[in-house]
Amino acid sequence: MSRLTIDITDQQHQSLKATAALQGKTIKQYALERLFPDDANADKAWQELKTLMENRINDAVAGKVSDKSIDEILEEELSEKPA
Repeated sequence: MSRLTIDITDQQHQSLKATAALQGKTIKQYALERLFPDDANADKAWQELKTLMENRINDAVAGKVSDKSIDEILEEELSEKPA
């Protein structure tokens, strides 16, 4: 793996560090996402899926489950959408 080094001012470094921290990322993660946005979109999709699954798991653990079959849910959803 290659390494990239750039010279920035202390103020730029602090700004970069703060911006990354506000997004819950390291400077490296933040910089790579800004340099290669396509990779960031994949990461964003992964994070969205991860969040969705965590919510579903938490609901299941809390007993918030449906006793309907997948066919019943699908039929219900399709009947609610306009043709």
